[in-house]
Amino acid sequence: MKKGIRFGLGLLCLGLMFTACSDKQEEQEKEQQEQQEEQQNTEVERVSGSVKELNYIGVEYEPYDTTISDKEIDARLENFTKTHKIKEEVTDRTTVQEGDVVNIDYVGFMDGEQFQGGSDTGFDLTIGSGQFIPGFEDGLIGAKKGSTVDVNIAFPDPYENNPDFSGKPVLFQVTINKISVARESELTDELVAQNTSYATVEEYRNYITDNLAKTKEEYADNHKKTTVMDALIDGAKFEGILEEDINRLYESTSAYYSNMATMYQTYYGYSYSDFLYYFFGCSSEEEFTNMLKENAERQVKKNLILYYVVDAEKFSVSDEEYSEAVKNYAAMYSLSEEEFLAQVSEAQIKETVRMEKAEQFIYDSAVAVK
Repeated sequence: MKKGIRFGLGLLCLGLMFTACSDKQEEQEKEQQEQQEEQQNTEVERVSGSVKELNYIGVEYEPYDTTISDKEIDARLENFTKTHKIKEEVTDRTTVQEGDVVNIDYVGFMDGEQFQGGSDTGFDLTIGSGQFIPGFEDGLIGAKKGSTVDVNIAFPDPYENNPDFSGKPVLFQVTINKISVARESELTDELVAQNTSYATVEEYRNYITDNLAKTKEEYADNHKKTTVMDALIDGAKFEGILEEDINRLYESTSAYYSNMATMYQTYYGYSYSDFLYYFFGCSSEEEFTNMLKENAERQVKKNLILYYVVDAEKFSVSDEEYSEAVKNYAAMYSLSEEEFLAQVSEAQIKETVRMEKAEQFIYDSAVAVK
């Protein structure tokens, strides 16, 4: 949405100065409107505060090591073979044991009725994997191939995937179709071709190498940016930062993640605590709140640094750069250019582009030291 635009008092009062004749008044009112529109396209409301003298050129940082070792590549290949084990059907016994891979059909009953999501056919289950609710896999140990067994258990309480099932007893009728064991496979061209889009081990190894290089380069770039900006923020002296600017950013970010948490709970059964832990590594809401507040304060300070560089370097935005920015930002938010421009002013777009230029200028001039 558009933010408030600051207008000078002189522009707001221009109409009071011209009262001589109607033609003159209309001319001056038109001029006033044009001046207001021009100013609206050149001024945006910045966060309050300022930075004193700042040395933003040549910030030193320790680069991340992007070297790829044979050990790292071999570890990826070893993990590939472990996750693509070969299943061999058991022929020397007929009963299920711990660690077996059993192919099963099952039907679940709750209160005497089949329930949604409680049935499947031809499902491969590794006994002891904990893939099903507690008691299900243990209930199959000792069952014979070709037999159908009743497994009477109860859902955990609480059961976060479906709170309505929490603690409820359930009967599963399970048919054992086949018993197999999973054995580690050898890394061969055949295994690679069957499980990847590559034909040989060598091709797959090259893919892993390229993927590792790309991942490390991206991490190194993020490490550089974070380290350089943190150094500037920690070393800068700020004045006049308003708590309300920090709180406004915190509240908008908190609302965004709250909506995201609700979506994950609705579609994937995540509890709020699970969401905080898996996505942010936070063990409590208090820890998450403190993290968001710290990030909001950091973002405000970062903005002030970028304002400083924008003004010091006198960055401008050409018509071509503006058009390209509109195109890119609209695509980023999955909007048409018309929809995007209806929500964001030209001034905001140009200020964002100038700040991006300032940030890149800082990173481009940074100096790697070891």
